[in-house]
Amino acid sequence: MTLDINTPRGQNSLAYERECVQLFCKIHPDYRFLETDKREPAAVDGFFYLHRNQSVESIVEIKTRDMTQEQLVCGYGNEWLITHEKILRGKRVSELIRSPFVGMLYLIPDKLILTIRITDKRGKFLLDFDVRKTRTSASINGGETVGENAFIPMEKAKEHKWTTKQNA
Repeated sequence: MTLDINTPRGQNSLAYERECVQLFCKIHPDYRFLETDKREPAAVDGFFYLHRNQSVESIVEIKTRDMTQEQLVCGYGNEWLITHEKILRGKRVSELIRSPFVGMLYLIPDKLILTIRITDKRGKFLLDFDVRKTRTSASINGGETVGENAFIPMEKAKEHKWTTKQNA
């Protein structure tokens, strides 16, 4: 089975995912990231931990989108579409290792990272979201699929952006 991540488009997406993590760690220098093996399908993308105590702070699912924050708000009702299955997997990992599950959305043109806590450390959902059967792209490489998708409201998401003040 060939993973989508092994295609040119998949590798490009992975590069943006890693750019997102590097930028987040630059903004929050106490954090480090442990990535799951990209050669195999994984339940989540990785884990953030604090350098000083070496324990998991959050379980993370990262998505990169070639859209601005204005496009997210105006064109998509400020909702992040993610497969419901990914949300359920992150919730399960949260329950098992007792760490919050966080969604991380990287808006590439703005170099803006939005984070939102999806579960608490016991795997209990912290927000309401709609689940609807919709037609979407099957993968980064195109095609179509119909499936259960979660629509995560992003109005309470935390914004992380590198500023010139931080760069000084």
